[in-house]
Amino acid sequence: DLDDTLLSPDLSISTENAHVVREAARLGCIIVLASGRHYVSMRRYAQELGLVGLSWPMVCMNGAEVRDTDSGRVLMRTELDPGACKQVLAVLSAHGFPAQAYEDDRILVSEHNSWTEQDSRLTGAKAMLASMEELASKSRVKFVASAQPELIQKKQNDVQAALAGIARVVVSKPYFMEILPIGADKATGLAWAASMLGIERDAVMAIGDSGNDLEMVAWAAYGCAPSDARADVLEAARFVSSLPHDKDAVAELIDRLVLSQP
Repeated sequence: DLDDTLLSPDLSISTENAHVVREAARLGCIIVLASGRHYVSMRRYAQELGLVGLSWPMVCMNGAEVRDTDSGRVLMRTELDPGACKQVLAVLSAHGFPAQAYEDDRILVSEHNSWTEQDSRLTGAKAMLASMEELASKSRVKFVASAQPELIQKKQNDVQAALAGIARVVVSKPYFMEILPIGADKATGLAWAASMLGIERDAVMAIGDSGNDLEMVAWAAYGCAPSDARADVLEAARFVSSLPHDKDAVAELIDRLVLSQP
């Protein structure tokens, strides 16, 4: 995972984390980045880690997409069809949420607010105003409702109930509620990537911190979490770092489980 796991609060990769990830790759580990972000905002981190040019996959959009790290070519994608998009947008609107979707390096938003600006800051993508009709005009990989954490906490279960059988709801950050196709999560994306690479589940290590990482951490044989992860992720993890994510938790876990092994 990237945000609040590999990345520091300033959205950089620390020197120690970068060194340990590169060393694991040098020793033969295949490194797969897995994030709720879109490909464009992930690729710069892959470049920094030396992962471009190796033809490895990356798990994007919370598992709804798997792409080739080098070219961005879509290897696997799960989408909400236009009919489902209309239903999702109607439910979000009825519960008082704006909506946003992603196209290439743009964020399409039904309204601008401080939370959509936060998404732009995190991903580097420009937020552009779009009508609900435009948002529902084509299949989408996911929607995000950006709002006050208190509102998301209050309404998440109601939104999920209204979308039962249509989509799944996951909170990736306290202020981001994501609406994904049924069956799309990081575990599904990582399992697909592992199968493509011929790697068994017993040889997969995953590190994550938030609600959108829960399935991935639970699925991997070596499911890991930084010490400051969400409580449910800590419970699902087989291994937990002694350090928080902003103190090189990723480096600690890879060193303990990979680099220090005989």
